[in-house]
Amino acid sequence: MVEVIDVRGMERDKRFPLIFEKLEEHGEIDVVIETKPEPLIKMLHDRGYLVKYKEEGDHVRLEIREPEIVPGSCPGASTIFRPKLEIKQCPHCGGEIERWTDEIKVVCENCGKEVIFDIDSCVQWCDYAEKCLGDKYEDVMRTLKELDERKMKLDFSKYIKLES
Repeated sequence: MVEVIDVRGMERDKRFPLIFEKLEEHGEIDVVIETKPEPLIKMLHDRGYLVKYKEEGDHVRLEIREPEIVPGSCPGASTIFRPKLEIKQCPHCGGEIERWTDEIKVVCENCGKEVIFDIDSCVQWCDYAEKCLGDKYEDVMRTLKELDERKMKLDFSKYIKLES
């Protein structure tokens, strides 16, 4: 049974926090309100919720539901589930490197050095990433963590002149 919250007559600055608090608790709710609240609906859509509204006489009923996530269906996960082949230039030797868009690390066949690429994905910030990626989530997060750690280890020796 979906909880129904009647916010008619409530101040706007109190409505939104109450609605989002109830969504955190229940995941899905119905909201009874005076008119169709465009700003609220946009906020809910931006957070991934599915929203339907029905006019019922002197008020509107919003049906707020969590989206059903089908692994790999999100456009942001397309680089992981549907990778594309790219030809990149090795930063070490200038040779060509074949790289799939879901690969972060590639070894250059020309010079044998490892090349690290950024991955263009919403995985690090999306609340639904774990559901969306399914069993690939842990592997992707582990690789992204390794990438961040490598970026932290910068080699400043080529910028510092050592006295002999």
